[in-house]
Amino acid sequence: MRDFLLVTITCPDRPGIVERVTDVVVARGGNWEESRLARLGGDFAGIVMVSAPDERADELAAALVALTDDEITVTLKRTSSAPAVRHGHTFCRLRLEGADHEGIVHDVSAYLAEQAINVETLETEVVAAPMSAVPLFQMQARLDLPASIDLEQLRENLRHLADQLGVDIQIEPADTAA
Repeated sequence: MRDFLLVTITCPDRPGIVERVTDVVVARGGNWEESRLARLGGDFAGIVMVSAPDERADELAAALVALTDDEITVTLKRTSSAPAVRHGHTFCRLRLEGADHEGIVHDVSAYLAEQAINVETLETEVVAAPMSAVPLFQMQARLDLPASIDLEQLRENLRHLADQLGVDIQIEPADTAA
């Protein structure tokens, strides 16, 4: 059997961070399963699911936490490898773009939560708009919609929210694979 660890990593960005963490994982018989890694500002941040043989999981956990000596902050959580099965759910991609202002993510996520829509992934960035260089906010999300949600009604409700926020929101069915 294998144990699974959900590992979060943050530190000042520099070359070699991923290599340093993978050294620790491989040296203890572990496997790098899934990850989301990014440079945000001047820092590096990552979320990684690693697995290890049951008998080496504690050793791996201790070695990962010891990376703190290298200015890397690590947190661990034991977890399961299998996502919860959701029958009858629909997966969609949401794309949002508009002039950057405070509260966009909050307002959209609050509406989605009210509808019991799960945000599986979320990426945001602020870029310079073409021609004007005005800050342009962009958001992409993968959503898990319960079977009770009518996609056309959701689109209509998101159009109203988009009008209130002064942004453009599009939602389309997504592949079921993450």
